[in-house]
Amino acid sequence: MIRKSFLPLFISIFFLFSLFFAHPASAHQQSLASSKITFENKKMHISLLIDQKSILEINGFDIEKTQSLDESQLSAQIRDKSFDYIKSGFHVKNNGQEMPAELDSVSIPDLANVEFDLTYTSDELIDKIDFDYNIFFENSNGMHKNVATIENGDKTDEFVFTNSNRHLAMEAGVELSFWSTLGQFVVMGVEHILTGYDHLAFLLTLIILGGTFKNILKIVTSFTVAHSVTLILSAMNIVALPTRLIESLVAVTILYVALENQFIKNTNYRWVLTGFFGLVHGFAFAGALAETQVPKNHFLEALLTFNIGVEIGQLLVVIVLLPIILYIRRFRWNVWVVRGLSGSVALFGLIWFVQRAFEWNILPFLAV
Repeated sequence: MIRKSFLPLFISIFFLFSLFFAHPASAHQQSLASSKITFENKKMHISLLIDQKSILEINGFDIEKTQSLDESQLSAQIRDKSFDYIKSGFHVKNNGQEMPAELDSVSIPDLANVEFDLTYTSDELIDKIDFDYNIFFENSNGMHKNVATIENGDKTDEFVFTNSNRHLAMEAGVELSFWSTLGQFVVMGVEHILTGYDHLAFLLTLIILGGTFKNILKIVTSFTVAHSVTLILSAMNIVALPTRLIESLVAVTILYVALENQFIKNTNYRWVLTGFFGLVHGFAFAGALAETQVPKNHFLEALLTFNIGVEIGQLLVVIVLLPIILYIRRFRWNVWVVRGLSGSVALFGLIWFVQRAFEWNILPFLAV
């Protein structure tokens, strides 16, 4: 039988290996792109903005050693290889006929992205169009997304290409329904919370102490309301804070709550602290939403549905964890489970803070 004094160590080791094997690359696996698509008689212009990590991967760069590309690194070889990859998987047809692609230019508009300006040409006027988008999914475990804005005559449409939504059929001048796209933003919100191991760790440390159902409900509600407020304020550019600062503060909130779990006994007022920390996490959610290049034409709808997705993901986590936590509370060794898991989370919170605040890559598999 395992002695109680060793139980926290075993729990910590188990939690460590769980995080290690959960995802070898980062706390948030993101492969993001945006497209601006315009029609002109027999031509279609597509401006494809893709994150640099995805470009580095298809060109065989060492991601750990290469922080970002610059104009000198964007050699003809990289441009040609990237273009060959894009045109082999991003096909456009007009009235059933393949439209050949040409590369107009490649640029680096900022430190995080590479922009490809493409022209697809047809022998006929643009009419019935089929897009087949099959790029960048294989290197992102199917998590890649491309938010496309389509200037369709005097209308502006949006569509999100995802692993399960790779084809778009439309007609020039006929408006697309935005309801299906809103559903994609719900999915993106759910995926963000379920693949954000720092946010999951924070939720775990918040509810692992248990308490009454009323207290847990107040904690979860406080976190929800708080991060919803800052998500909206930040996404609408009413309040703006540096990403590095926010990500570092998220790590601090995890570290603090995990350490507090070692001695706190009364959780009746924890919802107040949770609300304050929820404001910080809301800014982080807004940063994730900004990376998806939210369509301006339906900005508010996309913002609200993304937040709904975050809440659904959060609720799923609580529904799964809460029965387990309530069951464990029946046993005397519950306190060792709380201390062991909280100690593990505190260690990760400290590592995340150091890596984010000082950019010291202590453990590559925990890089964020």
